[in-house]
Amino acid sequence: MLQASYFDGQTSRRHAVTLGLQHGEWRLSGEQLQRRVPVAEASLSEKIGNAPRQLHFDDGAYCLIADHAALEAMLQAAGMQPHSTVSRLEGKWRYALTSFVLIAVFFAAAYQWGLPWAANVVAQRLPASLPALMDEQTMAMLDQYVLEPSELPPARQQEITQALSGLQPAQGGAMPEFRLVFRKSEAIGPNAFAMPGGTILLTDELVHLADESQQGSALARAQILGVLAHEIGHVEHRHALRQFVQGTIVAAVVTWYLGDVSSLLAAAPAALLNTRYTRNFEREADAYAAATMLKNGMSPAALADMLSNMEQHYRQQETADEEAETAETQWLDYFSTHPNTQERIARLRGQSGKEVRP
Repeated sequence: MLQASYFDGQTSRRHAVTLGLQHGEWRLSGEQLQRRVPVAEASLSEKIGNAPRQLHFDDGAYCLIADHAALEAMLQAAGMQPHSTVSRLEGKWRYALTSFVLIAVFFAAAYQWGLPWAANVVAQRLPASLPALMDEQTMAMLDQYVLEPSELPPARQQEITQALSGLQPAQGGAMPEFRLVFRKSEAIGPNAFAMPGGTILLTDELVHLADESQQGSALARAQILGVLAHEIGHVEHRHALRQFVQGTIVAAVVTWYLGDVSSLLAAAPAALLNTRYTRNFEREADAYAAATMLKNGMSPAALADMLSNMEQHYRQQETADEEAETAETQWLDYFSTHPNTQERIARLRGQSGKEVRP
């Protein structure tokens, strides 16, 4: 027998009781209180440190038991397990720490390798209509908020489109299907953006940056085509779709846990715009662009030069944004230069004149 505190589950009143365990029953005895509850109709909480254990009954009543030693002796005398798995691990901190580390390693590995693998599998099996719909919704959002009709002369647009369509793939076969669109956007600046369905957005500002730095020479053409070949590399490897699926898997788990699944699809276009490519994706797209440029008689150094010019532009823009940052500039952070630009520039310059596998 041991001393415990009994609560009827209806009021906050505490009853001092004597608790025993005999013949498969919990027996409680106190002032104006006598109860017998079969063991099968009660549950005992885990032992956690020195906190009182709780003995819950099916009708909502419960007991608080502070005397752990007496309770464990009572359970052992009745042939019941006195220590739970949690309390045994708690008593052996090395096992508990090892378990924690193993769980952390498992989740880290799942996020690092399992999630990208799953995203790639899902991306390869999505119907073609879905990426096309994503492109349409994303372009509609961009056109509404940050894009303006292109002011490039139609002849210039046609020249770039024909030059891009005339590129020969580095490894034979055919180029992935894509659709090149031109827009003006001071907010985005000089950049290009490949969408999951193969739509490639090219800004007037990027064309102007290349033309101004090279005065409309053949090198300017190579710089523009290098950037576009990089974006075609993203299309070829389905990077945007894989990153979007990966982010959606994470979002789906979170929204399922929080119980707000309806918001997942509504946020899809914005989620796509906030997607950032991983270093490996950028390396793959750069290698694809370098191989394509060499195949077509252009040096990857032209793309490196363009990246350098873009980085310089965005560094100047960041300085201005620090002085007057707006919600629009924060939302457009995706369109800033890709990470690790200097590393990419050095790699592209090193690949000039060499055979590159995309």
